[in-house]
Amino acid sequence: MFKVVIIKGYRLKGFLFFVVMCSFCATLKAQTNEREADLKAAFIYNFTKYIEWDSSYNENNFVIGIIGSSSITKSLAEIAKTNLAKNKKIVIKIFNRPEDISYCHILFISQKNSFSLQSILDKAGKGTLTIGEEPGFAKQGTAFNFIIANDKLKFEVNLSKVYSAGLKAGSQLLKLAVIVDE
Repeated sequence: MFKVVIIKGYRLKGFLFFVVMCSFCATLKAQTNEREADLKAAFIYNFTKYIEWDSSYNENNFVIGIIGSSSITKSLAEIAKTNLAKNKKIVIKIFNRPEDISYCHILFISQKNSFSLQSILDKAGKGTLTIGEEPGFAKQGTAFNFIIANDKLKFEVNLSKVYSAGLKAGSQLLKLAVIVDE
């Protein structure tokens, strides 16, 4: 009986170690996701410095729309509190479904949405820079798409979609991008 108690004690210690390690990994993963969201938000903000919008899309505010649940929302909201884009106040709009999408300068398409990419792109319209975070989105029609390559956050650019949206991307920005074709 004493041996069983010791074995159970070891099993209990092993189990507790496993539980602690799992919670540590979950915390580490959450921190990594938060850091990735912060980086994506910073990229998006910096894109505003190197993209030219047609003057006919001149609104009072610079609108960044988000469709789908995303941890980037909080990060973009923090940036919007203290920064301007094109000398305009940044406004963050959340869209729950493609039918809700109204004009925005940038539309971020979250991985966590249940709508087809095409239904979203159809609503985005001219003058909107579309940015995704799902592998293959740039080839499927977004202007920009975030990717992870060699454990680093990078972005793809579909130049034909940038131009067809009536936008111009600066050469300094394009030097950093992975260019994709449809």
